Amino acid sequence: MGAAEGVQVAKLPAAIRTRRMTLRRVRLEDAADLFSFACEDIWMRLLPDAQQPYVLRDAERWVARRFLAHWRTEPIWAVEIDGRMVGWVGLNIEPEHGQAELSYAMRPDLRGQGLATEAVRAVVDRVFLDTQLGRVWGRVDPPNVASVRVLEKVGMQREAVMRRAFVRQGELIDLAVYGILRTDWTPRSLDA
Repeated sequence: MGAAEGVQVAKLPAAIRTRRMTLRRVRLEDAADLFSFACEDIWMRLLPDAQQPYVLRDAERWVARRFLAHWRTEPIWAVEIDGRMVGWVGLNIEPEHGQAELSYAMRPDLRGQGLATEAVRAVVDRVFLDTQLGRVWGRVDPPNVASVRVLEKVGMQREAVMRRAFVRQGELIDLAVYGILRTDWTPRSLDA
């Protein structure tokens, strides 16, 4: 059996519970919650592909694409607190390379409470507990210090900086790559 054939990715759970939240599959009815925070200026600055102006139809399209995505390679969990979607964590799984790219976002008014770290940690833990993937990585705009801290808190290390690698609002920006290997990961209590 080749390396790509041996990588299991189909076991990722549709729901993950932590102490303060539930991560669950995105639902079509999440569009209004997503729109309530995705149209804010901070979202536009942090997400390079966000349309301006961001309208409800954009949120509906985003949710529909994620809802229809193949769970085996593009799982995305809505972060739910008190019955509302307040953020999301997603993976783009490359089974042939034994890795997954991580992406995430949180409502701007809930930042600074450790919620993004809790959600991202829960997904990284599930990747290493439930699959044979050997690496999880993410890209971040280096000036986005809060996002850098999330990645560092879950055990990721800065691996590279891709200079002038991405166009955002007509400007070339740098992207930092952070990653964690299975061999670097420390299992934790999932409800901590």
